[in-house]
Amino acid sequence: MTEKWIAEWSGETKVGLAMVLWVAACAGLLGQQFRPGAPPAPHQNLPRKSDAKEIVQRSLDVDQQDFKLARDYTYQERGVLRLIDKKGEPKHQEIYTNDVTILYGQPYSRRILKDDKPLSPSEEKKEQEKLDKFVGKYRNESEQDRARRLAQKEKGRQEGRAFVHEIIKAYTFTNAGEEAVDGRETFVIVADPRNDFRPAQPHADVLRKLRGKIWIDQKNYGWVKVEAEAIDTISWGFFVLRIHKGSRIAFQQTRVNDEIWLPKRIAVNAGARFALLMNETFDWEATFSNYKKFTSSVRVLAGPGDVHR
Repeated sequence: MTEKWIAEWSGETKVGLAMVLWVAACAGLLGQQFRPGAPPAPHQNLPRKSDAKEIVQRSLDVDQQDFKLARDYTYQERGVLRLIDKKGEPKHQEIYTNDVTILYGQPYSRRILKDDKPLSPSEEKKEQEKLDKFVGKYRNESEQDRARRLAQKEKGRQEGRAFVHEIIKAYTFTNAGEEAVDGRETFVIVADPRNDFRPAQPHADVLRKLRGKIWIDQKNYGWVKVEAEAIDTISWGFFVLRIHKGSRIAFQQTRVNDEIWLPKRIAVNAGARFALLMNETFDWEATFSNYKKFTSSVRVLAGPGDVHR
């Protein structure tokens, strides 16, 4: 298992697996424009507790606001990837910690720890060279070019979310009761794929191959926790990535600054084949912490090259 494969697999996962039911941070329908973090206004009709579909719809409406606000937050991500042998024992493990900040209007991820230890001089040099290259590319960018670049990226982000317009049509939702999660009262919603679902958006066909359970905050309709299972093989690209039936995902979010729900933990237990070359069973867990709202005081220093606020 090479670091390059891990990076590519991670990218495919975030574009693929993370774009489906269990990743609330990447979900959302165009809907009513609620003030972020606020409960619905009194004059708006609240969904009945028995109306699971309306509860999910409300949560997706609110999440549309979180999607916009999330661009203003920096954070740290710690990822652990374990390859599992046929006996169910770990045979290889890699741990990384990245600092994700915002430079020149877009997220920038920098490796700061490997296997929970400081980077070696050669690894630090590599990260610095990567940062220098990035800064050099955009330092002298004109305002017009910057606006054009960011508009193009935003278009891509919106297009990547287009499939979520299908979520309400793709599932039958059932209210399975109420439960306290991390001190918050939630609705427990079961989502079963509909046999008659016909996707109209790119990638939405993956929804037919997933079933899950969503814990939705009763106060502001954020997705506190999601669990999902692949009930059929999921493929992306021309045999680029195949996630096997039975693979499982657990996803949790946390409330930040009482204005937004952001990822807290993603855990994957799956079997996958990558580019027909590797067929592995693995556990992958990513935890997210140290969320800070981005300000224009973020700057890049020369020399050792760390990003400072």
